[in-house]
Amino acid sequence: RVGALLHLTTLQSLGASCILHTNTMQLQKVILSLALGSPAAFSPSTGSMRQQQTSLRMSIAVGEQFPAPALSKIGVSGKPAVLYFYGADEAPSCTKQAEGFDAAAGDFGGVTVVGIRNDKGVKDGFADKYTQQFYVDVDDEIRNEIGIPKDLFVLGGRETYVVDKDGTVMMVFNGQLNPEKHVEAASAAVADLPKGGGGFDLASLLPF
Repeated sequence: RVGALLHLTTLQSLGASCILHTNTMQLQKVILSLALGSPAAFSPSTGSMRQQQTSLRMSIAVGEQFPAPALSKIGVSGKPAVLYFYGADEAPSCTKQAEGFDAAAGDFGGVTVVGIRNDKGVKDGFADKYTQQFYVDVDDEIRNEIGIPKDLFVLGGRETYVVDKDGTVMMVFNGQLNPEKHVEAASAAVADLPKGGGGFDLASLLPF
């Protein structure tokens, strides 16, 4: 009986070692796959983790085109514009940003400035206090389309774009805690926009 017990204990130990070895091998495969960027790291054979198709995308970069349908909705299609996305009306930092753009209105002559927040961030009477325009981005449709990342993993990103009349992004500025810097950066970018000169557009005279 003692021999049988010893034999059984040995088998149990071997079984545990095999399981430990198997788990260690699986863990090594996971680590190696992660290091190589392989989706196999999330395959069913490695445990309860499931493969998730995620695409990490940043917001629109300088030199890229701002989506034309979005510009049309905002009301700046074919116009140079400053588009600043913020969290909510009456929030202290958002109010500071709106006040900053109004105070610097002289720097944006000929350029439309638009503050953009979602429908949950709208407060009655806020937009009426300022000379700039405001747009309600229902359900963050435009924000999500252009891929503005969240700040601090929670807050809707505070991001400002300067686009020229063709919709090309000339500047992108992101910063949750420094609203006044958005105004300064936008002002500098607008100053660098091509100024309309004299003459005429030959293409506009052609019948086709």
